[in-house]
Amino acid sequence: MVTDLRTKFLKAFANLPEKVKSEEVIAVIDDKPYTWVAAVIEVKSGSITGTKILKILKELGVL
Repeated sequence: MVTDLRTKFLKAFANLPEKVKSEEVIAVIDDKPYTWVAAVIEVKSGSITGTKILKILKELGVL
């Protein structure tokens, strides 16, 4: 499941305009905001935070 979400996330990221990638906050984990750029780093590294971001985006219907 996480692998499918990761693939969907990376495809969505690739299609975003540069301004959105660096400015839009897509998730807040432990009171820390994550933009698309910060989130992609977490997701690619396979961190716990990356997994949380994927789950939030799925719950919100983004993925």
